[in-house]
Amino acid sequence: MKEMTKRERVLRTINFQETDRIPVYDIIDNDNIREYIGGEKITEENAWRLEYAAIRELLDMTRMIVVPNFHPGYSANEDGFVYYNDRYTSWIEKRPFDDVEGLKKWVEKDIDRKNRWQPDEAYVKSYRERIIKHMRGIGDDTVIVVESDVGLDYARSMAGIELFSYLMADEPDLVSEWLEALNQAEIRRAKAIADPELVPIVLTYTDLAYKSGPIFPPAFLKKEFFPRLKRLNDTYHDAGVKCLFHSDGNLMPIMDDLVDAGIDGINPMETVAGMSIKEVRQRYGDKLFITGGIDVSQLMAFGTVEEVREACINAIEEAGGVGYFLGSTTELHPNIPAENIMAMVEVARTYKKR
Repeated sequence: MKEMTKRERVLRTINFQETDRIPVYDIIDNDNIREYIGGEKITEENAWRLEYAAIRELLDMTRMIVVPNFHPGYSANEDGFVYYNDRYTSWIEKRPFDDVEGLKKWVEKDIDRKNRWQPDEAYVKSYRERIIKHMRGIGDDTVIVVESDVGLDYARSMAGIELFSYLMADEPDLVSEWLEALNQAEIRRAKAIADPELVPIVLTYTDLAYKSGPIFPPAFLKKEFFPRLKRLNDTYHDAGVKCLFHSDGNLMPIMDDLVDAGIDGINPMETVAGMSIKEVRQRYGDKLFITGGIDVSQLMAFGTVEEVREACINAIEEAGGVGYFLGSTTELHPNIPAENIMAMVEVARTYKKR
């Protein structure tokens, strides 16, 4: 079979068609591999060039295209949320409320804000320019996936899991109203930005699970999450865009619900949490393309090159060799040696059925 472009390889994979080789989908957040590919130490001046070079060399599909933050420190938004921005990540350090009553007042304000928000022409133009800028920087047809939050992830993150849990118990109607406002705002965004020529795959997402299973009660998910996930997926499908669903943790107890909600693919298959490529393929066949499955918490960070290669071969074979993107169980984070990343990519390029 002749060599395919990256876009051809990606589109054929999500449609369960034969490809010239296994595609790789991942996020590069790793200076080791940036420097290995670029041949120089990463600096603030060359960071974007090294990021783009690593993506171009290694990946068929990616998202969250970022460079390190060279000036870690605190920042605050107009609502009073204080963030700490580290070199590779950020988190909420302080919220403008510390009890349920304070959260309720902020949520009411946020509902009003979300209900009024519209993705105007300037927003859409800025969105498209950002994607096109990355495409030009990478310099090839690497497929860029864009994130689309169903709403629950934002709500849990902004409230914090403890206060959000109390709000679910004390004010279920307010939580439902908030999630609806968030979901409808995202649907308006989806209608404005969906373009299969520019971005053929979006990542509809919410982190729903721990390693032991779902975070939220089944009744809550059936009432407040799955119907909204379906509406968001349907919106993208109407525009001809596929939906790759992302959540860390063990999703096996709710996989049927996710499939019924119209997801086209699943990411990142956190194998150490109990996700099984083999079981997902057996249960859902060509209903779901699969991405990920190569553990980054232990294997990629601390394993040998040979252990990484063997895990990659096993993952490809469990997936059946089609409808599968080789990749990590979240992202190529800073603690992974470059040689282990190269081993994963090499397997994708050279794999032959055993």
